[in-house]
Amino acid sequence: MSSFKLALIQMDCEFLNVDANLEKAEKKVREAKANGADIVCLPEAFNTGYYCLNYPAMCELAEPLDGKSITTMRKLARELDIYIVAPILFLVRPGIIENTAVLIDGAGEVLGTYSKTHLVGDERFYIERGTRYPVFHTKFGPVGILICYDICFPETATILANRGAGIIICPAAWRGGSYYKEWLDIDAAARALDNTLFVALLNRVGALPNSPFCGGTQVVGPTGKVLEQCSSDEEEILYQVIDLNEVIKTREDNTVLFDRHPEDYWPLTNR
Repeated sequence: MSSFKLALIQMDCEFLNVDANLEKAEKKVREAKANGADIVCLPEAFNTGYYCLNYPAMCELAEPLDGKSITTMRKLARELDIYIVAPILFLVRPGIIENTAVLIDGAGEVLGTYSKTHLVGDERFYIERGTRYPVFHTKFGPVGILICYDICFPETATILANRGAGIIICPAAWRGGSYYKEWLDIDAAARALDNTLFVALLNRVGALPNSPFCGGTQVVGPTGKVLEQCSSDEEEILYQVIDLNEVIKTREDNTVLFDRHPEDYWPLTNR
């Protein structure tokens, strides 16, 4: 495993304006590359914007992998020789839509996809949930991906850790209000510490009617310490050098994964 420079693009997304969002995303990916990024991540449903009060409109703009958004990001990744995590609403086939993060490598090839497994609110009525937790083997090391609400469930991160992930990248469109921002911060730190790995949590900013987003994009190290964090309301790019060898070193002292007893955890599979 080796170190790499990660860029998390905290940006506002214009609801249903794919062309404007693609233009902004491309500009910011180019900026990230100019600042030495090796892997760059965009927010959840970056191309359409995410609005929990209008899923039908979002779903109308769902795209296949050969659609405009991923085709644009593939060309950009190939041109810049950079990995891109591009989350979209993925049209699997007519009538079947998943909330999916597409991982594109530096050659512009789709290395794989992860579809959100824990749907929230009315999302459950319009989007199919994923059922897989793949770990992607990049040239920098093994990478896991979660999406937004997935980070609230300890099992998701532990599965990825057990499968070799040294970092979990989690694009989100997490709303503010109530205790939600604190919830997000605690979960990001807990998932990192519980599994002694890096968590890169990317949230968007901006606001839609009754849906303000709370930003706070952050990278948490394998000891649960927040290494860098963005503001709650400004467009920013967070840069962090990730040395996956730190995961190995941390696990020499913190043996939490080794000390698990999964043979006793069968009640977790019963509702």
